[in-house]
Amino acid sequence: MANQYVVIGLGEFGKNIAKALQDIGKEVLAIDNSEEVVQNLSSELTYVVKADATSQEALNALGVKNFDVSIVSVGGKDVQASILISLILKDMKIPKIVARASNELHGRVLEKIGVDVVVYPEKEMAINLANKLSMPNVVDRAPVAGNYKIYEIKAPKSFNGKSLKDLQLNKRYEMTIMLTKKENTISFPSADTTISDDETLIVLSTDEGMRAFAEDNGGDV
Repeated sequence: MANQYVVIGLGEFGKNIAKALQDIGKEVLAIDNSEEVVQNLSSELTYVVKADATSQEALNALGVKNFDVSIVSVGGKDVQASILISLILKDMKIPKIVARASNELHGRVLEKIGVDVVVYPEKEMAINLANKLSMPNVVDRAPVAGNYKIYEIKAPKSFNGKSLKDLQLNKRYEMTIMLTKKENTISFPSADTTISDDETLIVLSTDEGMRAFAEDNGGDV
């Protein structure tokens, strides 16, 4: 498991990644070419330095080649710097390189030069927001395989007092309830389990199934 991360570019995206990794106990070296940005983050990040990441000499001097994962999060408009930094990191044989792309063309270039993971923060944020707005009863979700994801949802009022057998969720929404949560109690449901509207449900379904579920229950949650 990777424990050492270097984050290059400390805009909102890079700054928040660096903080999140540090908060879960990872060693993080944060780099930006702005003295002001570095100074502002010096009280929040343990290792934050000003350096020109487009210079391989500067990255070598910081020992970047010894890190497990590098995250290139330079500003979305600075495509040239993003590509150059990614190339340098590839030459340095960093085990895993993650880079932010500002658009599809930028992303394809990053993939061509060997970046392991290309992320589109603005696009992904927009998709997540759209899903949240269209599926208001979804608390959280995580991908499993294919089109299926695990969702954490609040039981709508229309479920109250009904058994899973009565609800026929698999037939209606491609949904299987895996766990129920009420306060601090977690239970494995059966077909005869009765649902109450103060429960949280851990379910397996697809985005299409969840959208149909939201349409049927959106006004009743």
